[in-house]
Amino acid sequence: MIAHLFLRAPIFPFSPDSANYIEQARALILEGLALNTSSGHGEMDGVHNKLFPIGFPAVLALFSIFGFDAREAAIAVGWLSAILLPALLYICFKKLIGPSYAAILVGLSVFSPGVLLYAPMGLTDIFSLILAVGVIGLVLNARSTVFYLVSGVIAGFAYAVRNAHIVLLMTLAVYFLYLWVSNPAQRSQTVKHAVVFVVGASIIILPLLLRNLMLFGALNPYEMELSTVTVLQNIRVYVQEFIYDVSALRSLGVFVGWSIQGLIFLLAALIGGSWMLVALWRGQLSGEKKNTIFLCVTYSIIGACVVIAARSRYEWGEMINVRHTLQYTPFFLAATLAAISGSSNNVSLLFARKTGLALVFFLGIFHTFYAYKLGAEYQQNMLRSYDAMSAYQNGKKHFCVSEKNNFLVSNWEYVFSIQCAARVQKMEPANFRCDGSGSSIIGRSASCNALVSDILNLSDKFAGKSIRAGFFPGRGGVSAKDLPLSDVEVISLQNSGWDIVQNNTSGLLLTHQ
Repeated sequence: MIAHLFLRAPIFPFSPDSANYIEQARALILEGLALNTSSGHGEMDGVHNKLFPIGFPAVLALFSIFGFDAREAAIAVGWLSAILLPALLYICFKKLIGPSYAAILVGLSVFSPGVLLYAPMGLTDIFSLILAVGVIGLVLNARSTVFYLVSGVIAGFAYAVRNAHIVLLMTLAVYFLYLWVSNPAQRSQTVKHAVVFVVGASIIILPLLLRNLMLFGALNPYEMELSTVTVLQNIRVYVQEFIYDVSALRSLGVFVGWSIQGLIFLLAALIGGSWMLVALWRGQLSGEKKNTIFLCVTYSIIGACVVIAARSRYEWGEMINVRHTLQYTPFFLAATLAAISGSSNNVSLLFARKTGLALVFFLGIFHTFYAYKLGAEYQQNMLRSYDAMSAYQNGKKHFCVSEKNNFLVSNWEYVFSIQCAARVQKMEPANFRCDGSGSSIIGRSASCNALVSDILNLSDKFAGKSIRAGFFPGRGGVSAKDLPLSDVEVISLQNSGWDIVQNNTSGLLLTHQ
């Protein structure tokens, strides 16, 4: 993992989500409030963000005590989490499934596409994963009431870091109910442990909910526009990405998610796996392994349901991908290894166990090959980081300014927000060239060149403001072939009061007084 981070990290390991966390952290340090730049509304003051909770920005802000900027802290937290992940997985599952199988779990999890892709990034993904591993590891290995209290505090903090960790809280509620039903002799102790866990989680969650209520008027303020993607499509995409993350084979994920044969294969695997699990459950598995399988499988199932439901309800701007499955892949693998790690004298179960071990062997080969070669998503991430840094180099003198009365707008807004703390607002035009030979931009339809049309609308919408705008290839429909603008387009902008600072294939920089 250390070699992967130092040798393969993108030159710009951030995304728009990173900018939101980093902005909030910087605002916490300077103003004591977690604020973000208002996007597209022309407001220069920061606003409270409904979509990104305060947990991760608070962690980044703490690093300022040691002299780190939030940008550096985001990388440090992500990298440290990735380096700790293998050791934490091994420690948490060594006693539950055995040292050898825990080592296999580490290898398959760390060499998965999701972990390798997001390990170098300044995001919450790997940090959130180690929090979930810590919570589930503490609960499964608990030797005293203190374990449940600590796990509750970490689970509450995990929810404060990432909204999706509502899954972790729901899973633990189901798990305590399972213990209460399956072990009548120790119901009082189960209730005691559950109460202690809830108390620990409440230490973090209650202040967070109170903050939401005071700022947004709702305990759960996280809403977006309604989704245009159907539930069925999201289910198939989730299956595709989950199979890809587990197997490290993109083609297998596509086959299972989008073909009749793949659906039949998936149903057969589910039926066969369920039969094996039921047979083992009746006499071959220890109580410790049963608890491990139940908790890990429940977490994986509830996680999948929440991801699919959330993406089907709200328009999040991106399809389900391995970023959403990597939170659950290690636990699915842990449940699988727990099921096949025991010995059996039953011929059918022995055959199923050997089949499972053979599958794990091939998964190990696929994951090792993937870790060596990496996939297309990783290469795209590397190219995107070069585009981001190119935009920064071309636009830093334009955007990294001290004047507070300038309204800043760009299609690479998050780059300048991260690199120089500029409050740049987002504008992502879908840029289409006009096929006609009209001599004037005024005579063209709005769909011919959305970039120029949007710039003209920008000066109308925010009349009275000094505007600095910059658009660079690689994002929001703007590519190198769209630049430079033609003489006709430049004249139309100048006639509307725009001054052209730069107009070449590297970028378009403009000002409007």
